[in-house]
Amino acid sequence: MLSLKYKRMLKDRTILITGGGSGIGEALATILSAENKVIINGRNEEKLKKASAAGKHISYYVADLSKPDEIDGLFKRLKADNIVVDVLINNAGVTEPYYIDKKVMTSSQIFEKINTNLSGAIATTQQFIAQADRAASNLIVNISSAIVVFPAPSQLLYFSSKSGLHAFTRLLRYQLKDTNFKVVEVLPQGVDTEMSRGLGFTGKAPLPSTYARKVIRSINKGKIEHAFAGITPARLFNALIPNATLRLVDKMSQKLFKHQ
Repeated sequence: MLSLKYKRMLKDRTILITGGGSGIGEALATILSAENKVIINGRNEEKLKKASAAGKHISYYVADLSKPDEIDGLFKRLKADNIVVDVLINNAGVTEPYYIDKKVMTSSQIFEKINTNLSGAIATTQQFIAQADRAASNLIVNISSAIVVFPAPSQLLYFSSKSGLHAFTRLLRYQLKDTNFKVVEVLPQGVDTEMSRGLGFTGKAPLPSTYARKVIRSINKGKIEHAFAGITPARLFNALIPNATLRLVDKMSQKLFKHQ
């Protein structure tokens, strides 16, 4: 195993943040731009422009990570601009309530959501590794969700794809254990973002900036997972009585979200 010091991993780096136009991604970009070169990505250029204006070291590239060609195109543009990224934060994500027997989505819509949350992150990670300087220390941060521990039936596609990202992160960390790549997972729970408000979230939650600072501190301390304090008993509860967990979380989610 390589002996590498990852203290202050998020300083003097070139960082790519997907889904950086709003929410946690935007907050991370703003804070990290004080000590790093930050590149944000998304499909809404107006949001990216606004987010990039928050820091002099933030630039942006428009690309839809649910589309394979646009992922490839993003990294071709980075290469053409002589940019080598050494930190990747896979933050892009989409969700909406979905009961498969009550709401009909087109196949294209289903693929778009799964690709954004999972396939796009995997493809982006592969491109990141391919362009990285393997002699230097590199960091991959996958932002999954606390939903992988608390499966919410109303978030069928989101849970399925984020659970896939959680599994991918664990296996990726194992595959890269003897390399200069460190893999971190972040499992947000109840952050006050545009996405959660769009779902009709009515609970109390920290601001993205508050949460982002906690994530940065955790990574700089060398932790490979940033999650809520009760994640260990929650995992045990879910493993021992999974059906009870489903019922409980379903009731809780229907109280927290105004519409289903």
